[in-house]
Amino acid sequence: MPVITHGEQVLLALEPRPESAGLVRRALGARAMSEDVAHTAALLATEVVGNAVRHAGMDSAERIVFFATVSDGVVRIQVADAGPGFDPESVQTEGYGLRLLDSLASRWGVDSGDRGCRVWFEVDPRRPLAYAG
Repeated sequence: MPVITHGEQVLLALEPRPESAGLVRRALGARAMSEDVAHTAALLATEVVGNAVRHAGMDSAERIVFFATVSDGVVRIQVADAGPGFDPESVQTEGYGLRLLDSLASRWGVDSGDRGCRVWFEVDPRRPLAYAG
């Protein structure tokens, strides 16, 4: 697992395996965050990485890209994979993890295209919770 850290940034190239969620939690645990923000960020990152592992249809040679930035008490996380993505409006009918993301992230969104899908979210104790599209 290549890990690049710079200050309060983390970049991981993860194999599409269930164990990758644990690697993300450990990498986030090493960053300076308040306890509430750290727990929320770790929970949501685990869900998003888990969804990439389960639903992106990637082979073992492909990688999930995880990027996190921690700044001024705010965590922004991006998870990119080679999968087709999903409709963010489906959060009420799809899995529990998307409902968690919608409920706990301050902002979140999905970018899908020819090269895959990127799910991003922020945990910011200063902002109300809302989907940003």
